[in-house]
Amino acid sequence: MTQQLPQENRAIVSEYFAALNKSRLGEAGDIVKSHTSADIDWHGPQPFNNLDGVESLMETYWNPFLTAFPDLQRRTEVLLAGEYGDRSWVSASGYFHGTFARDWIGIPATSQPTLIRFGEIMALEEGAIVKTYLLLDLLDVMQQGGFRLGLPTPAKEGLRPPVKNGSGVLTAPQDLAETRKTLLLVEAMLFGLVRKDQPMARYWHPQMMWNSPSGVGTARSLKEFNEAVHVEFQGGLTGQWDGSHNARFAEGRFAVSTGWPSLVAIHDGPFLGVEPTGNLLRWRIMDFWEREDDYLIRNWVHIDMIDIFKQMGVDVFERLRASASLNR
Repeated sequence: MTQQLPQENRAIVSEYFAALNKSRLGEAGDIVKSHTSADIDWHGPQPFNNLDGVESLMETYWNPFLTAFPDLQRRTEVLLAGEYGDRSWVSASGYFHGTFARDWIGIPATSQPTLIRFGEIMALEEGAIVKTYLLLDLLDVMQQGGFRLGLPTPAKEGLRPPVKNGSGVLTAPQDLAETRKTLLLVEAMLFGLVRKDQPMARYWHPQMMWNSPSGVGTARSLKEFNEAVHVEFQGGLTGQWDGSHNARFAEGRFAVSTGWPSLVAIHDGPFLGVEPTGNLLRWRIMDFWEREDDYLIRNWVHIDMIDIFKQMGVDVFERLRASASLNR
């Protein structure tokens, strides 16, 4: 493969997103099907999980989503393309936004404007999306409606840091030396993180921002990340960390990775307000990074927090139903 194919595929995805944003009620289904292979292999968060084929995707994911948010729009803040494992990938991070008009997957409608944080990575073949990994911050959607899980978070929830320098929506080929520099830095950081034997100051700018879903929150500096978030993970998951990536690539100053799971670790200490269960937690994670000079300056982390809490014995949807019944 050359740089040309990822660039072509990014243009296809950009056109796809734009067409969905411009579509009228009832048109989205045709747009999705025209950009998606009939046998797409789709992986999403709880409660969607794994879907096979575009018809299942429409019935289970898109149709309920568009019914609940009839004026749904997507705001993409990071968009990059690359290659991994003999495949061409396009990845995006940002927000869906729309009026929450009807109940959605058990979340009560609010009739209010709502933001839905997303991370998505897609493999394309012959101009069609054949595989997708998608994560949504569903806990944040619940909290925008007034629900509170009642568990402590190590960092500040609700912050949405923008790209630090310029635009994260790339539209042209990037310098290959810059791309390689970003990827090598990210890979060194990841391997050091899993081994737990490297100081994070080796990789991160002191004024970095580490942005993750509700349930964990956003650290606004390396100091805050080390003292709040990093210590929380190391204290709750004290043993060996394993995992792998289904895709990992860089483009210019930006990089992305995802794994199903990205991280595997035993819940053997107090973690996010939950006492140790001894359960093996399998993390669905998607990371986007921005590099500034020799350091990482931004990290947008997408995690299936509903699934992680479920693996620790906390049924978030059950707590939401109980909260809704009490408030009737």
